[in-house]
Amino acid sequence: MSLRLLVVEDDPGFQDLVRALCERRGDSVDVASDGFLGLRLLSERRHDVVMIDYHLPEMDGYALARLMREITRPEDRVRLVGVTADRHGLASRRGADARFDAILVKPLDPAALYATLDRLTRPDSPSPALPPPRAPETGADAVWRRFGLPGRPRALICPSPGPAEAAAFGQAFVPVERAAEADLILLSGEAGLPALRAARAETPLRPVPSVDLTGRLSGACDVTFRVADPASWAMVAEACTGFAGRRAALRNHPQLPEPAAHLLALLHVSARDLALAGGEGGHTYETGLAPAAAMAAVLSLTEAGALACVATGTGVSVRLTEQGGRAAIGEALTGASRRPVEPPRPPVVDPRKSAELARLIGEGELGRLRHRLMTQLSGAFARDADLAALAHDAHVVVAMAGSLGFEDLAAACRGLEAAIAAGSGIQEAVAEVRRAAAQARSHGAAAA
Repeated sequence: MSLRLLVVEDDPGFQDLVRALCERRGDSVDVASDGFLGLRLLSERRHDVVMIDYHLPEMDGYALARLMREITRPEDRVRLVGVTADRHGLASRRGADARFDAILVKPLDPAALYATLDRLTRPDSPSPALPPPRAPETGADAVWRRFGLPGRPRALICPSPGPAEAAAFGQAFVPVERAAEADLILLSGEAGLPALRAARAETPLRPVPSVDLTGRLSGACDVTFRVADPASWAMVAEACTGFAGRRAALRNHPQLPEPAAHLLALLHVSARDLALAGGEGGHTYETGLAPAAAMAAVLSLTEAGALACVATGTGVSVRLTEQGGRAAIGEALTGASRRPVEPPRPPVVDPRKSAELARLIGEGELGRLRHRLMTQLSGAFARDADLAALAHDAHVVVAMAGSLGFEDLAAACRGLEAAIAAGSGIQEAVAEVRRAAAQARSHGAAAA
């Protein structure tokens, strides 16, 4: 089914990227560069999904989402997707879950974009931003109550099931469509790993247990469930109760880089160690972070004293320290003011991401988007720029650089944002981002 999308985004490069990704799969895309134009276009034409950048000029994405909810009717079934590079800033806004049906994080992951659009526009999905209706009782409700839950837990199923599968899952769980509504996430096959990753990224301050239904993906999940095994019902119930209790005490750390705050919250709520290599079955525990971002978060939290390395029978894991546990519930990290330790420098361009984008949108379109980024870089991070201008440049560049596979530049931009937020290490971070920008431009010139 082809969709009509409205993209409200002030960055022309990001507009073009979303348009290219969506039009290649048959969707139609309208674009608005500010919230007022977005409201006019939504009132003039029906759209299935509206993607809203959080940092818009004149009117932020949260306020725009509220106005769009007011001018559309529930029967219009318009889905609102927040798009932001500042995931914790949007998640911490009270009522964000009621405004947006999903949240996507910049740099944009095409798999997460496609999974979100497919999930939100399935014909049997519930009305947007409304709580799911109370499900009728089944025999499983009594079983779950015996294990301490109020009834069947609400479950986001990855990948999204068809009607027959959803009905089968509904005997033991209450299927929901949004990560923000779920008590747990069910992984029913390896094809669901991207959706699990996207769900974890979508709700960094509301982690819920991930549950392996296959018996083969336990390394990526918190617990395994087998319907015929009473012990596994007890383990899932215990995970839900434990996650909910620890989550209630969770506090955000705005002074931490976003990946570090995300990982701190997840490790505290899940009460588990994180293996630094593949877990059981060769699958790594799914944190919702890209590998480079996860390693940067590990190094940052280790330097701050929140994580410690521990030897295991299969390699090395990291574990939340006592200080890290206290920090997760509100205590300041003594090392958080220092500039985060960066992982080993990534390549100028990630060849796998580049090849995947070329497959999805074509070499010509990818070349045009990269040319736009090179033009953007020619005026970014100027020698006479003040901190506000440098922060703006980093915020704008990181989204396109990361989306197009310029991992070194994206990491340098995130380092500059973190240094400015911490108020230290700024000079070194500026030098690093200028180096990365120069290398990206050299790469672009060589490829032209």
